[in-house]
Parts: sequence; structure tokens; C-alpha cells
Amino acid sequence: MNTLNQLKNKKILLAISGGIDSVVLTHLLHSHGTKILLAHCNFQLRGEESDGDEAFVRDFAKTLGIPLEVKCFDTKEYAKAHQLNTQLAARELRYEWFYELLETHHYDVLATAHHANDNLETFLINLSRGSGLDGLLGIPQQTDKIVRPLLQWSRQQIYDYAKAHQLQWREDSSNASNKYVRNVIRHEIIPQMAVLHPNYLENFNQTQEYLHQSARFIDFHIEEWRKSCFEGTQPIFVNTEKLQSAPEIDLVLHKLFYPYGFGNVKDLKNLLFNAEAGKQLLSATHSLVKDSKGAWLKELTAESLPPILTYEELTPPFNLTKGDPNIAFIDADKLTAPLTLRQKQTGDFFYPIGLGTKKKLSKFFIDEKYSQVARENQWLLCSEEDIVWVVGKRLDDRFKITEATKKALKLVVSPCPNTFFNLS
Repeated sequence: MNTLNQLKNKKILLAISGGIDSVVLTHLLHSHGTKILLAHCNFQLRGEESDGDEAFVRDFAKTLGIPLEVKCFDTKEYAKAHQLNTQLAARELRYEWFYELLETHHYDVLATAHHANDNLETFLINLSRGSGLDGLLGIPQQTDKIVRPLLQWSRQQIYDYAKAHQLQWREDSSNASNKYVRNVIRHEIIPQMAVLHPNYLENFNQTQEYLHQSARFIDFHIEEWRKSCFEGTQPIFVNTEKLQSAPEIDLVLHKLFYPYGFGNVKDLKNLLFNAEAGKQLLSATHSLVKDSKGAWLKELTAESLPPILTYEELTPPFNLTKGDPNIAFIDADKLTAPLTLRQKQTGDFFYPIGLGTKKKLSKFFIDEKYSQVARENQWLLCSEEDIVWVVGKRLDDRFKITEATKKALKLVVSPCPNTFFNLS
């Protein structure tokens, strides 16, 4: 009841199917004087039965005097268009609509009628799939925009409440089928658990509390490693020497880098602890670039995305077009494959074409009036440790085409998230 009391002064968008769980939750919140807007999805998957659910919900809302929003979806067409099964399609459709309603009507949170049995089923599904700790934590009681007031209630408690208050509800015929994994667990596995341990649900709730305690303990220590190994904000410097000493390194790497879109721990270990300076990993939102002293974690912007390089082999006589900063011509015989794209490192130098003498890259940036952001986002084409081209700016004199050149490469740079290419 504590959760219900906490919601009393909030504006609640309540997802209602017409089943016993959402009917009981509606009645509970309404009885507590909570301001409610009901939202019903007609997925049109069960023909007349789906329409019957909608009609029931409309009558129920009218009886209680609660406002109602209803939306019909062509779920099968959406699933086909997005290559999803119907369950995932229905989930995407309803939550997208729910979030729209929250914003449009300025409601505080979405309430769903998930209960303890749902939580146990989710736990067993994730367990069977080989989930880690995060998957075994089950359904959260509350997130930023979703609250589940019945999560500690059993299915039996919900049924008893409905009967005590003489509530009517709709039965979804698909719940009786073992077509879905969840229904197999519900109809076949959990009844066996009840035979073995009559208090199985209370035991499960206690286990969940232990798991959540463990998760909070782990998160506390992960945060300590974050403070120790992550320096700065944008970009973040990663102290790989400190990080490598972390216990259970795979878990620590997953926890630290997963929020930035990096999910492959093997790739993270290779880059952070084994790769040469300049190598990088990309996620949808961030780049992780190896440095001689550690690594840099950067949020991707249009300017920071690595370009794609294409090349064309040329033979004499060479027809060299000039004036396009995105095109460079180099002596192929002076290169060592594969060429590598990277960003600046401490101590970088090259021989700017036309100058003929060695120059520090940092001094080149100063002379060319680079901003700090431009310096961080400048890409370098390298052959082994040598800079071949400050991409789009200046070629290295050592790799220029001369009268002695027998084979040349025409390099063209264009914006695209790619990091390496090989010379065939």
C-alpha cells in the first residue's frame, strides 16, 4: 500500500487491457483518489475478442467516471514491416504511444499492473537464456517514467481482491496457450514449484531482495573504479594501468563501458590492454581511442566520426589533380600496409610537404590556428608509426610522388564511420 499512497498526489497514466490485473489496479488507484487517465491498446490480433476487450474497457471507464484513451494498431503489418514477432511489435507500439500520452497530457508516470508472478516468470525466462545479474533482477518496481504498484502482489491476492469487490474482467484466450515461453513457465513449471515449496513466491521475493542488495553493492564498487580510472568529462581519459588491476575485470569493463554502447568485453580488453596507440572502437554514440598512456572515451559528433578512405592505384604517366583537400596522391612503394587512421598522440611529428623538414604536429596545429576541438577531431593517415597525411590538410613530404615513382595511390576521403582499410 505504500506505493499506492505515494501515487495519490500524482497524475497517473494507467495501461489497461481489461484483464483482472489492470482492472484491480484501476479500482485500487481510483479508490485512493488518484487522478487517472486510462490507456487501452487494441492490437487487433484476436478479432472480435480484441474488440470485446475494448468495449469492456470503455464501459468500465464510464462506470467509474475515469477518462479513457483508446488506440487501434495494425500490429501484424507493423511486425512485418519491422521484422519483429507480434509480441515485440505490440510492445514497441504500446510504449511509444504511452510515452506520447504522458507528454501530451502532462501526466507524471505510467502505471502497469505487473505483479509478483509476472516477475517470477521474467526471472525464469532470463535464467533459461543465460542472463547475468541484471537480467535476474527481474522487473523493476519503479523507473523514471514507469511504476508497478502491484509488483509485490501475488496472482492469488489480485484474484481475491477482485472477488471481494465484485469486479468483472476479461480473459485473454491466448493466455491459455503454450505457444509462448511465458505461458509454458506459467502453466507447467511454476505449478511444480508450488508442489515443492508452497511458499515459493515469498521465497522468490526474498531472493530478489538479496539480488538487489548484491547489485547495489557491485554498483557502489564500480563507481569507485569509475572515479579512480576515469578522468575528465568530454573527452574522458581512461587510466588503463589502474583499470587493469581491477578484480573480475570482465565484469568491471562491462559495467563501466556498457552505458557508452560498448558490449563486447573481449574487444574492450584487446583495445585497452593490448592494442597499439591510435587503434579505436566505435559504438553508436562514442569512440574509444587507445593512447600511449591510456585511452580516450569521446562522445561522437559529426566532426569526430572517422572518415572512410577509398583508393585507386595509378601508373605513369600520373594525372594529378590539385586543389581538392579531400584527395591526396602518394607513392605506393613507400607505404607499409595496412594504412591506419588515428587521432593525435603525444610526440607526433611529420614532414609537411613543401617544408621538407621535421615538424611537431602540435606546432603545426598552432601555426594553422586549430581550435582545441579541431585538434581532437583531426584524423591522421599512418603507415606503421609514420604520419602519411594530416587528412584534408597536409601530406607528408616523404610520401610524395616524384619522377622516380613507379606506382601511386589516389586517396579520397569522405565522411563515414570506418576506421581501417587494407592495400591489396
